[in-house]
Amino acid sequence: AIHEDRFVEGLSLLAQAVQAEGARLFAQLYQAGRYAYSFLIGGRTPLAPSAIRSKLTGETPKAMDLDEIEMVQQSFVQAALRARAAGLDGVEVLGSAGYLISQFLSPITNKREDGYGGSWENRARFGREVVEKIRQAVGPDFPIMVRVAGNDFMPGGNTNKEAAGFA
Repeated sequence: AIHEDRFVEGLSLLAQAVQAEGARLFAQLYQAGRYAYSFLIGGRTPLAPSAIRSKLTGETPKAMDLDEIEMVQQSFVQAALRARAAGLDGVEVLGSAGYLISQFLSPITNKREDGYGGSWENRARFGREVVEKIRQAVGPDFPIMVRVAGNDFMPGGNTNKEAAGFA
């Protein structure tokens, strides 16, 4: 885990062991959004771009307000800073697999009517801001990768064209 400072020491030991063998270690950073099970997150209601029931969990998430958007973006930043502090070689932000960033990108799961919904540019804003905020915090010499989903293969969903645009 990387969501609290108490994990930095253990991650540092892991990074040292991996690097001693000549490999690199990146942390994958993600927020499950509507794919989170409430019982796994302390009974809290999962957060998502819109309150659209998850077919995976059967739960309906809470649509994020602007303060929650900022809080989640900052949690990505804090996790990246912990990865750097632990001596990891970089981070990979998951903008795929149906997790929160891809939920913001999708017109199927993002029905917002503010600056984070509607147009493609607005739907891409959340993920773009996550990466920009991480970059600002970790500096120019810490690698940031972003895993991007391709075609959603869902009627009305994103295609490879939108994925390339996000990339």
